[in-house]
Amino acid sequence: MKKKVSRMLAATALLALVGTPLLLAEEGEGAALYAKKCAMCHGKDGVAKTMAANSGNFNDAEWQKGITLETVVENIAKGKGKMPKYEGKLTPEQITAIAEYVKSM
Repeated sequence: MKKKVSRMLAATALLALVGTPLLLAEEGEGAALYAKKCAMCHGKDGVAKTMAANSGNFNDAEWQKGITLETVVENIAKGKGKMPKYEGKLTPEQITAIAEYVKSM
């Protein structure tokens, strides 16, 4: 009985250690990448800073209506204006995660 309980506790601990970071990565990868790669110009809240003045404000409802997820993905991948391209620097999944985060603002 003690051995069975010990195995169950060990299995539960392993799942907690392995599963939690995976869930967090899935849920917050776009936000984390945005904070690291985009916020310096586009602002933490999606309001463009001076260096990204020609960019739309991502938290503006009109801007959100006027742009598709596919366009955001393309702009991140290929770059636009002064914004560098991230194709080859980030995986397609990472680029999509950022774009989905931007569309959720």
